[in-house]
Formats: sequence, C-alpha cells, structure tokens
Amino acid sequence: MTEQYDIEVRLLAVTPHGEDLTEQAGRLCYASGDKQGTSERWLQARIKQGHESLLEHASASFYIRASRALTHELVRHRIASYSQRSQRYVKESEADFITPPELTAFEGAAEVYEASMKDAWDAYRKLLNAGVKPEIARYVLPNACATEIICSWNFREIRHIVKLRSGPAALPEMRAVANAIKDIMKAEAPKIFGDLE
Repeated sequence: MTEQYDIEVRLLAVTPHGEDLTEQAGRLCYASGDKQGTSERWLQARIKQGHESLLEHASASFYIRASRALTHELVRHRIASYSQRSQRYVKESEADFITPPELTAFEGAAEVYEASMKDAWDAYRKLLNAGVKPEIARYVLPNACATEIICSWNFREIRHIVKLRSGPAALPEMRAVANAIKDIMKAEAPKIFGDLE
C-alpha cells in the first residue's frame, strides 16, 4: 500500500565515480591499490565484514516531497545536511497535504480526515487575515502538510536509513520514501547498494 502515497523522491546529485572512490579508500586500508577494479564483489565483502567507514567518502543528495510527519522523523538521521521549505517565512497559499491511504480501511475515516484538513486550513487563513504572522498562524497546521526537503547523506548513512526505514515497523510513508531511495541507489551504485532488499 505504500506506493499509493503522494510523495516524490528524486536524486539531485551523487559523488562521481562513488563506487570507485569507496573502493580506493578501502584498498588503501589494505595496501591493495594495485587490485582496484579487479573484483565486482570486493565492496560487498567489506560491507559484510562491517568495514563500512569507506562508504562515508561518497554521498548523494535527494529532493523529497512528503509530509511534515515524515520529515520530523527523517531529520533524526543526523549524519546529514537538510534544507527544508520554511513555514515560518513562506505562507501556505493552498491546502497541500498528504493523505495516508491506510485511512480507506476504516469506515468514515477519510471523511473525518478531509474535514479536519479543511478546518485546519480555514483556521490558518483566518489567522493570517486577522494579521497574525505566518510563523504564529502555522501552529494550527497539521503534520500532514506537504513539504519539500533536500537531504544529503553519505553512502553509509543511506544504507542505514534504507535498512531502518524500509522495514514493516517504519511509518508507511517513510517506507515509500526509503524504498524509492533504495531503488535509486541500487541503480546508481549497485556494488554498494545491490544487496539491499
């Protein structure tokens, strides 16, 4: 059901030749630079040994459009850089929010949800019209607000996020984002991410 979330995940930038760079870093540790590129599985063998520090030399940056509920969890991953759309300085001009598809499993839940979103945005607009600054008016807005964030992580952290956030215990919207990141990185750097399920 997670693929039904109205999210967007795009790769913006990645370390050029990231797999080569990480292998070079690892080969340096073992004084085996002369064997660079001779084994397709060399990086996976280092990962299985737990020698993942070499993955910190390469990184990727993503654009993510999702809910603020998701970004509140995402920014807990601190080995990163984040830039998020501000609700303090940017007025929410339209009611843009993420609707969890899981609501359809409960009779009447979607209607209650939609009504509460409408009420929240009506209250927000009324506060703005009364002269309240956006930074104060935003207190009435829900975690469901759609937001945009750019995230930069090293490859080691991306592996950690995917392993932690794509499992059944993760927030369903987070699973959708983590799985999108995983698919992108498996295509981008299969020697490093190819083992992730």
